Amino acid sequence: MAGERGGNLHPMPRHGLFVSSSGEAKVAHWIRFERQGQTAFGTLEGETITVHDGDMFEGPRPTAETVPLADVKVLTPCVPSKMICLWNNFHALAERLNVPEPPEPLYFLKSPSAFLAHGETIRRPKAYSGNVVYEGELGIVIGRRCSNVGEDEAGDYIFGYTCINDVTAADIIPKDPTFAQWARAKSYDTFGVFGPVIATGLDPSGLSVRTVLDGKERQNYPVGDMIFQPHRLVSLLSRDMTLLPGDVVACGTSIGVGAMRGASNAIEVSIEGIGTLRNDFVQQVPFRYAEGDPEPMRVCVVGAGAIGGLMATRLAGAGHPVTVIDQGAHLAAIRDNGLKLIWHDGIEHTARVKAVESAAEAGPQDLVILAVKAHFLDQVVREIDAMLEPATMIMTVQNGLPWWYFQKHGGRHDGEKLKSLDPSGILSRNIDPDRVIGCVVYPAAHVAAPGVIHHAEGDRFPIGELDGRETERAKRVHDVLVSAGLKSRVLADIRSEIWLKAWGNLCFNPISALTHATLVEICQFAETRALAADMMREAQNVAEKLGIKFRHTIEKRIEGAEGVGAHKTSMLQDVELGRSLETEALVGSILELAKLTETPAPSIQAVYACVKLLNKVMVAEGGGVRLSKAA
Repeated sequence: MAGERGGNLHPMPRHGLFVSSSGEAKVAHWIRFERQGQTAFGTLEGETITVHDGDMFEGPRPTAETVPLADVKVLTPCVPSKMICLWNNFHALAERLNVPEPPEPLYFLKSPSAFLAHGETIRRPKAYSGNVVYEGELGIVIGRRCSNVGEDEAGDYIFGYTCINDVTAADIIPKDPTFAQWARAKSYDTFGVFGPVIATGLDPSGLSVRTVLDGKERQNYPVGDMIFQPHRLVSLLSRDMTLLPGDVVACGTSIGVGAMRGASNAIEVSIEGIGTLRNDFVQQVPFRYAEGDPEPMRVCVVGAGAIGGLMATRLAGAGHPVTVIDQGAHLAAIRDNGLKLIWHDGIEHTARVKAVESAAEAGPQDLVILAVKAHFLDQVVREIDAMLEPATMIMTVQNGLPWWYFQKHGGRHDGEKLKSLDPSGILSRNIDPDRVIGCVVYPAAHVAAPGVIHHAEGDRFPIGELDGRETERAKRVHDVLVSAGLKSRVLADIRSEIWLKAWGNLCFNPISALTHATLVEICQFAETRALAADMMREAQNVAEKLGIKFRHTIEKRIEGAEGVGAHKTSMLQDVELGRSLETEALVGSILELAKLTETPAPSIQAVYACVKLLNKVMVAEGGGVRLSKAA
């Protein structure tokens, strides 16, 4: 463990704790442990524990006995009656989230059954498939019964400080729109990680919290940036409830929180002067609702282009009977040679699928995936009944907002029709909303040649019922996608996820179509980056009036697009090939909602006008636009 702040620190390789070589004794490090079936406590110095008698918080007495750290099992350093956890307690995070700093502490309680010691394994809840995130934090440990104390005397009631990993099932918090489920999301077994010691005689104000995931630093922020510093915090909390010896206050986290996605993730929270809290987070990857492989599902992919072809190839490769509906040279190549998918790592997947021109030839299906561009849907659904049985599901994978957006919505606009997406009403008439499952497509791919799909990056296909229920059929579709080597989650709010994707499509697609720039070029050119941000800000204003909550900031969404690299958007690919553009699905529908919610959107309106004219000229001329080097 560390000596007083500023001492020389070196790691103990076997346990990942920190020790001091300074020899100074102002800071003590209290540790609880188990040895030979007995629980004990003491002070840790180097690799040696000096065993104590009595009560850690009231007159502990050193004994003559010492124990090597290597010979004990480390426990949580105390046994709290409660852990009080702060939200929005750092200036930098409040600024990043664009939320006001609170006038008083905002907090929730974490269940004692969640507590976990250093070195123990954090586990994913069996019934939860969403993101599990880490949050490195400073913890305050109370040493005396504390009620209604002033800020100037609060320090007398603080025993010391510890490291905390406030593990969170992030998707649970907003799952019910009527009630934010903080306690549930934070209190799953193993989610209350703290330790390995309590450092006493330490002033934490000049320290920093550092979080490392699988060897990469994810957080490094100063404790001094706290809105409510420890003494102020303890004083205010003691006015609300009695704090007992051993209670822990998690001071909240700052920028850098993220998900743990691997099958096994090494996560460390380090605070100089206290030590390093190290645990592994273990989960079944990929997560499945049912044990074993799912039963084969009859799947028809309507439109075997970039995304449809990718899905068809992976599903067929997993043993599901797949039919594709397409036309022309692409269909002929699939019939002759199969459907070839070249993954980003160069591995080729070739699938023999049933390739047809019509729904009648495809026949009845369990799942119909509509993978054509949004403006071709009205042609496709005219004969869709030929593929439908009573339980057949229809999954939409179009870019932009879907025509069914307000179907089974439940809000004030429930049942409202989007004229920009379904001008004739044929989609609403021919597709029962009870059949529909929404899907958001994150992979990037393109058709390299007839019958050949080239994958660029990404493999996520989150899905959700229109009314937010977690149904058995949605779970089955999830497991089918996972069986094909794709990532998926059943979401309680598929519309928020659609908006998150549409947020980027809204700006990056039309800007790329007009400029012929790739994603990274748009994001690294100051003027287009600013234009994209303006369009996203306008769209966010629209979405928030419809009850949508964005889990990312505009800057983070732009950074994500920049990270994709030199990828041509689907709209730019269409411009170069002379195909009609998804203008209404990607941009026009957002403007329709802007009018519905009476929200100004001048940047979106200007870009929409330009790209709509481009589409008109392309259609009139019967050709595309492609840049070529001047002679």
